[in-house]
Amino acid sequence: MADRKWARVKRSGAHGLRRGAWYPVLNDRVTIVVLDVAKRAIPMDRTLLEFRDAAPDVWSIVANEPDSSQGRRASEAALGGMYGVCPNCRERQNLTNGAAEATCESCGHLAPVDWDHPC
Repeated sequence: MADRKWARVKRSGAHGLRRGAWYPVLNDRVTIVVLDVAKRAIPMDRTLLEFRDAAPDVWSIVANEPDSSQGRRASEAALGGMYGVCPNCRERQNLTNGAAEATCESCGHLAPVDWDHPC
C-alpha cells in the first residue's frame, strides 16, 4: 500500500480549515484535492494547499499577518501573532520563540519545531 500524502492550507480564507494543521489526502485530482478532516471528506482547490509525502513529525508554525483585514477567530485570540500546531493532535498553543522542540499541552507529544517553514 502506498504511503498517504498530507496537505495543509497555505493561507487564511473562507475554506474553514486551520492553517498549520496537516490533513491526510483521500483523493488527489488535477484541480481538486479531497482531505480527511475529522473523518469527513472535504474537497479543496489544489492551489490553496501545500503538500508533503509523509505524516507530519514537527510542530507547524502559524504566523498571522499583522495587516490582515480579516477578523481573528475568538479561539485564536489568546494565541498572539505566532503559534504552533501539534503534529500529533493538531491542537494549537503558544510556543517559546526559537525553542528546538515542544511538548503539547493537550496530548503530551514531544516533537521538534519547524521555525524555518511558517505558514
